[in-house]
Amino acid sequence: MKKFQFLLLDAGPIIKLFELGSWEKLIERCHVTVARTVVEEAVHTGQRCSLDYICFPFEEAAEQSRIRIIDVPLPAIQSFLRDSTIGEKYAIDPGEAETLAFLANTSEEFVLCSADGAVFRVLGLLGKSQQGISLEEVLQQIGLCRGNLGWEYSKKFREKYTRMGRADSIQGRGVR
Repeated sequence: MKKFQFLLLDAGPIIKLFELGSWEKLIERCHVTVARTVVEEAVHTGQRCSLDYICFPFEEAAEQSRIRIIDVPLPAIQSFLRDSTIGEKYAIDPGEAETLAFLANTSEEFVLCSADGAVFRVLGLLGKSQQGISLEEVLQQIGLCRGNLGWEYSKKFREKYTRMGRADSIQGRGVR
């Protein structure tokens, strides 16, 4: 049985997984879902950062049912951003907006892995703290422990920004 049934990935952890050579092992052990915009961001970022040596086989993996690529309708993303002040208060990119809109509108218990403080802050703000996870935590839970991945991939990073989002919620900042 795979460890995570509903794992959403943001672009940062995806690129890190490819750099570490752990992408294939992760998708063997987890049911991975990725927003279409995140797929495009990962490929674009990889090319921009001179990671041309990395082949991002997302479409092939999706065709083989090894990952799931979702397309969130633009009105759902706009509604998510409009119904809150998230887009105004937090620097979230289009892939994060699509992923968060999906997470906010699904009844399934997805867990979102990111390396962006704004994402964890939004999860804390929305009362979805338990649905955030760091790459460090994912790799530990599926038996692919790594050394120091970097601050933004750590559990402590996730916890810090989630606490900030919960504080925003308590203080009435961020959601209308």
